[in-house]
Amino acid sequence: MVLKRIFRTVIMGPPGSGKGTVSGRIVKRFGLTHLSSGDLLRANIKAKTELGLLMKSCIDQGQLVPDDIISRLILTEMRSIEQSSWLLDGYPRTLAQAETLDGVCSVDRVINLDVPFQTIKQRLTSRWLHLPSGRVYNINFNPPKIS
Repeated sequence: MVLKRIFRTVIMGPPGSGKGTVSGRIVKRFGLTHLSSGDLLRANIKAKTELGLLMKSCIDQGQLVPDDIISRLILTEMRSIEQSSWLLDGYPRTLAQAETLDGVCSVDRVINLDVPFQTIKQRLTSRWLHLPSGRVYNINFNPPKIS
């Protein structure tokens, strides 16, 4: 099913709540463009863009990426798809980011994944990340394929 009007939604939840998995299903079912803040962050760091270098510097110092920098990253990407329906994954995370987003566009729906802490803990302690590709694995239900 492809939507006939522009539809904008945000998916929220803590790390390990399943945002990426649920987002993939929503994007496939409804034909939305998926904007993942984590994917954009990793791609910009890998490409050594101006924003990527700023974000890498923060991360290397053990700091969170400042709201204005992550907002610039997301809003720049949003401009390229402004006539499309989209699903934001991982943004906004703070009140300042939400206010920035609200000042730029309206959101039709927010999906909040409410997952018990014990489930998140189990998922995160079983999670593996393949740094070169950015692929995420879970040793319990999505182990890496060994060839």
